[in-house]
Amino acid sequence: WEEVVVEVGVRGLFSPQARERESLDIIIISVMHMPGWMVEPLHTRRTSVGGATDENGGSVACETTGDVASSSTMSDDAVVTAQDWIRGIFFSVLASMIGGASKLSIRKSWLVDPGRRGNSEISSIGECHISRDGMLNRRNDVGDDSCIENDSNQLSPLEVDGGHSLPSATTTASPMDQHSPLLPCGGPNRGHRRRAKSSIMISSTTERYSWLLYVMGMIGMSLLNPMCCVLAMRYANPSILAPFSGLTLVWIVLFSGMSVGEHPMRRQKVACGLIVAGEILVALFGDHTNGEDRDIEDVISSYENPAFRIFIVLMTLYIAQLGIFIWTFPKDSLLKKVAWGSIGGSITGFQNFLKDALTILDVHTEQSECTLMGLPSAFYLFALLAMLTSFSGLLCLSACMKRYDATYSSAMFVVSFVISASCMSTIHYHTVEHLDGFVNYVMYPLGLMTLFLGAHILVQPIPIIGGSIPDGDGENHPYEESSYPNSNATCFDERNIGYRRC
Repeated sequence: WEEVVVEVGVRGLFSPQARERESLDIIIISVMHMPGWMVEPLHTRRTSVGGATDENGGSVACETTGDVASSSTMSDDAVVTAQDWIRGIFFSVLASMIGGASKLSIRKSWLVDPGRRGNSEISSIGECHISRDGMLNRRNDVGDDSCIENDSNQLSPLEVDGGHSLPSATTTASPMDQHSPLLPCGGPNRGHRRRAKSSIMISSTTERYSWLLYVMGMIGMSLLNPMCCVLAMRYANPSILAPFSGLTLVWIVLFSGMSVGEHPMRRQKVACGLIVAGEILVALFGDHTNGEDRDIEDVISSYENPAFRIFIVLMTLYIAQLGIFIWTFPKDSLLKKVAWGSIGGSITGFQNFLKDALTILDVHTEQSECTLMGLPSAFYLFALLAMLTSFSGLLCLSACMKRYDATYSSAMFVVSFVISASCMSTIHYHTVEHLDGFVNYVMYPLGLMTLFLGAHILVQPIPIIGGSIPDGDGENHPYEESSYPNSNATCFDERNIGYRRC
C-alpha cells in the first residue's frame, strides 16, 4: 500500500500513517484553479484497508494504482500561496527588527546609568579633568565645571583601582581660586548643596530611564520576538525564514552608532558579514525536516539514546567551563571575553525541548479531538526546560551587553546559538542523514566553517594605537578606536597616572 487511490467520485488524498492503523482517512478535496493551487478540504470519511466499509456500514469500492500522488501528508503537498509567503517573510523581518532594537535597548540601558553597571568609581574618575590652573575638577551632569573640595577647603584624594590614591593636585585653594568662574557665586558650601540636589534629581531620572530601556528590551526579546517567529512559521517554510534571523546583526551594525554611540569598526563589519553568510548557507543547505511523523512514544524514547545523553553531559560541562572562565579569569583575559559572548547562545541552543514539547502537543490534540486534557508529564517537563534555557540565555546575553558593545555581543550570541543548535540537531534529529545530495554535504559544513571564521575575526584583540584606555569591564581599547558614547569625555589613564581625553 505505498500508493492508494480510492474512487468515491473524486480522487482522495490521505496520510501514510493510516497504513499502520489499518485504516485510512479519505479526504475529499476540491481543487480550484487559482494562482498557487489552493487546496480546500471538504469532508472526511473513514474506511478500512481490507474490507473497505465506511463509517455507516456501507461498502466502498477500493482499488490500487501506481499513478497517484506521493505518500507525503497533505500539509506537505499543499502549495503555499504568494500572500502567505509575503506574510511569513514580513513577520520574520519584523522579528529581526524587534530583536535588534531590543538588544540595542538593553545595551543603551547599561550605558546611560553607570551606577547600574557597578563601575561608579571608574565613571566618576573618568569624568574628572585638570583645569588650566592645575586644580582637579569634575564635570557634572548638567555640563558645568565644579571644584571638588572638602570641609577644610582642600582637595580630597581620589581612590583608583587597586586601593591606590591619587595625590591632590593642590593642597589649599587660593583666594583667587575661590573667585574663579569654576565656583558658583555665593560660596562653595551653598553651591555644593545646590549642585548635590541637582545631581540627585538627575541621577534618579537617569536611573528610571535606564530601567525603562532595560525592561523594554527584555519584553521585546522574551515576548514580542518569539511571537513574531511563531506567526512567521504559520505562513512560510523554515528553510526560507531561517536566513532572515541574520538580519538582526545587520540592524545592529547599521544603527548602533546613532542609538548607543558605538560605531562598529571595519573588522567587526567583515566578521558580521561572514557570520550572516554562514548562517544563510546553514539554513539553505541544512536539514529542514520537521519530524512530524513521530508519536509521543518516539519523542520520549529519543532521550534514551546514549549518544544524546553524552551530548547533554558534554554541553553541561562546556557551559560550566565557560562559567569558570567568567568567574576566575582576569577582566582583560581573552578567554573571559569569549566566554561571555558564547555562554548565552550555547544555553539557548537547546531548542529540542521546545520542538519536542510542540510535537507532543500537536500529536495529543490530534488524537484527542483538539482537547488539552490529559497531556503527558513529559510535555510539562519539556516546556519548563524550554522556558528555563531561553530565559537563562537571554539573561547571559544581557550581562554580556553590560560589558561589551552590541555588535560583539549579538554576533557571538548568533554564532554560539547556531553551532549549539546544529550539534544538537545532528545527534538528536539525525540531520546529516537527511541531507539531500553531494552539494548539501559540502555546503552545510562550509557554512559552519564560515561562522567559525567570523567568530575568530570578531574575538581578536584590538591593536593598540598610541595607548589604550580601560572600559567598564577592564578591557583596553585604543584612543582612536574607542567605542565610548561621549568622545569628548576625559578618562583616567592607569599607566601614566593622569587624565587625558578619550
